[in-house]
Amino acid sequence: MRRLLLVCIVITALALRLLNAWFIPWQGGELIVSDMKGYDRAAVALLEQQPLGVHTVERYLFHPLGSDTYHPPGYYYFLAGVYGIFGHSYLAVRVVQALLDTFTCMLIYLLGKQVLGEIPGLLAAAFSAVYPPLIFYTGVLLTESLSTFLLAGAAWLLLCSAGAQQRRRYALLIAAGLLLGLAALTRSALLIVVPIALLWLLLIFQRWPGWNQAKRCALALCVPVALVIAPVTLRNYHIHGEFVLISTNGGVNFFLGHGGSARLKNQIRNIPQDYQEGDPLIGISNRTATQEEAYFYQLGWEYIRQHPVRTLRDLPGKFRAMYWDSDYWPASDVQAHIMRTLDQALWKLLLPLCLLGVLLLRGQRLRRAALLYGIALSSASIPLVFWAQTRFRLPFMPYFIVLAAGAVHEVCLRLS
Repeated sequence: MRRLLLVCIVITALALRLLNAWFIPWQGGELIVSDMKGYDRAAVALLEQQPLGVHTVERYLFHPLGSDTYHPPGYYYFLAGVYGIFGHSYLAVRVVQALLDTFTCMLIYLLGKQVLGEIPGLLAAAFSAVYPPLIFYTGVLLTESLSTFLLAGAAWLLLCSAGAQQRRRYALLIAAGLLLGLAALTRSALLIVVPIALLWLLLIFQRWPGWNQAKRCALALCVPVALVIAPVTLRNYHIHGEFVLISTNGGVNFFLGHGGSARLKNQIRNIPQDYQEGDPLIGISNRTATQEEAYFYQLGWEYIRQHPVRTLRDLPGKFRAMYWDSDYWPASDVQAHIMRTLDQALWKLLLPLCLLGVLLLRGQRLRRAALLYGIALSSASIPLVFWAQTRFRLPFMPYFIVLAAGAVHEVCLRLS
């Protein structure tokens, strides 16, 4: 019966996501704007083996791993792979992302089952299958669906490694490290999960295992992360002649999170004020990409030093945007209204239930759930350090959902 229920949940998840893939063009076009246009152009340039045109004083060389260093490159590798197989088709991307997010629902079930039991796992999978924002973001060219899948896969492998026999444990940690590295190449902020995972693995789930075993576990997890990221770091050095770990957009996001605005950002880049999306850019930055990133960081730090009280006062608004609002971009008016209406009810119930789980879970289940709580809490690094948007919480949604499902199940058990 439970297996049949799981099959029904998976079929529902896939059907809703495929319906979204078909429905998107009927609501606001293909939604290829802003970052989505950047990812699309970078993927096409990669397939055509051409350098990507940039609006800085630099002249980017073609590199086999792509010439765009502004965004973390993982997502346009993904797009290039889809385009290489199916042609330049946005529908193909939406269908592949629908399949990926359906697998994410399965991973959410497995996370719930591993931590809390099968019934909470089924509850979590059912909620994720119908949760509107998760469905919607499979239909646009943004990183959310891919990064959510990769992080959920890494979290499941980490849970499986806990308590496994030594050789299998190291193999699972290596696999988790590979997925964490790929997740970081998709959204660089997800690197924060690596120390969270090590802390949980070595100190929370079990007693301190001793330095030798701790070093082996740390190497098994961290070396694959480094190996996945290293080719991109070398690519960045080849293009810029400077060390850039993953991407050069950190400064902009730091600046926007600390006193900056889109208008000031465009002014610094010499982009005309009357610039419209799709128009050819005539303004050219007089800085290289790395100089521009460093300058944006400098402006952000200057704002913090000059306005320390205002910086602290801004934090509640940034946390509200990340954890409480339902302002999803880039949806059309119809899509935004649907998501906002449903999410204001669902998310505002989900978050308190997730917090309730801290009080209700005990023993081994709490120690396992600590990994999910740690990953969920690591998302706070985004509003603390950078610019925050509602959609940035989506890669962390599986952990909120699983923990809320566990709280619901625990309450039902105590009331029965």
